[in-house]
Amino acid sequence: MVGYRHNDKKDGDDVAMFSALRFRDFRFVLLTLVLSQGGYWGCNIAFQSVLAEVDGTPATMGALFFCLLVPYTLFSIPAGVLADAVDRRRLQIGVLLAVSALAGVCAATTAARLVDVPVLLVLAFLAGTGISFLSPVTQALVANTVPAEALGTAVPLQAAGLNLARSIGPAVAGLILVAWGTLGTFVMYATLSLAAAAAALAIRTRRVPPATPVVREGLTAQVRAGIRHARERPPAALCLTIVGVNAFFGCAFTTQLAVRAASTSDRPDTVFPMLVALTGLGSLLGVLVVARLSERIATVWHAAVILGLLAVSTGLLGTATTVPVLAGAALLCGAFSIGAMVTLQTVVQRVVDDAQRGRVMSLYFLGWGGMPFGALLLGGLSTWFGSATAFLLYAAACLAMATTVLLRLRRRGDSDSLTAT
Repeated sequence: MVGYRHNDKKDGDDVAMFSALRFRDFRFVLLTLVLSQGGYWGCNIAFQSVLAEVDGTPATMGALFFCLLVPYTLFSIPAGVLADAVDRRRLQIGVLLAVSALAGVCAATTAARLVDVPVLLVLAFLAGTGISFLSPVTQALVANTVPAEALGTAVPLQAAGLNLARSIGPAVAGLILVAWGTLGTFVMYATLSLAAAAAALAIRTRRVPPATPVVREGLTAQVRAGIRHARERPPAALCLTIVGVNAFFGCAFTTQLAVRAASTSDRPDTVFPMLVALTGLGSLLGVLVVARLSERIATVWHAAVILGLLAVSTGLLGTATTVPVLAGAALLCGAFSIGAMVTLQTVVQRVVDDAQRGRVMSLYFLGWGGMPFGALLLGGLSTWFGSATAFLLYAAACLAMATTVLLRLRRRGDSDSLTAT
């Protein structure tokens, strides 16, 4: 089906947790992902550090966060269309080289002290644009480097690599920031982006020939084709809907960890980093569990159950009055929020055609694009009604979605038919 290197093991061994790592090209895709995402999340620390020196008010920090993430909403669809229209490997390399050049500009402007708030926001927006174009093409490349039966482990491992990069990238950037200042963190951003481009050059893959002749269409027509394909490949459309709800209501908790730390402890400077670390650890545990049990839990039913557990954990996070309870809730929120996303992505990757994969995965990332808006609303609700009420409202939204999906499956009696096989 796809271009990949086999070894002496039989395909039946693919049920092993790390079996996808047997395929050489998947290892390079994973390496490219970890390096590029580590550089992006590391540069977040650099942008925040520079902005804190220039004008570190809550409003400007919020604007920075928005600029870094809103490109997912704006460009995921065009990026997915592009991933289906051109050679994915070459597209990935080209974007990585452009991101490396952007990192060089960030370093140069910092060294020359030419940075002000508008310049920072523009650079942050461009950095977000780069990662929003990289994400769909990298996701689509996974299916071009492993056989179909290995997707159940390849997708969770890719998610594990993503969350590892999200955890380690900022940590390493923080150490570099202490040792060499902001300039050093932007140099790290450029170095990791170039290293990712080098890893992408080593990938050898071929596209799966489409079942029907390819007809060149405009952007709108191609987007419609991707949406139509998702609706024609159940349960892809339902999965993408759950992704949007989870991103908006289930993942926004990360932006309020500092607030929860301050309201629960008299030492928030110690508790907040602990909550961030526990959330990252929970994310890793979530994707590893999904990878280990993917043959049994890669279904919409399980994704809905996980979303329900996330609802309970979110409510606990918002109402916790002691640090131990808050810490446990942060760990569970990290595990369930990402665990649900990985489960849904695995189902979608298994049921869509390769010729439409880039566009469908762009819809997946478009769903992720709801997170910055969910974060803004959560912050507003916390200001108006208090943190506990805001978190309980978000928990109720997640629980309502999970309940709706489970009742729908029960009415139709088709939980088995919504299992990706």
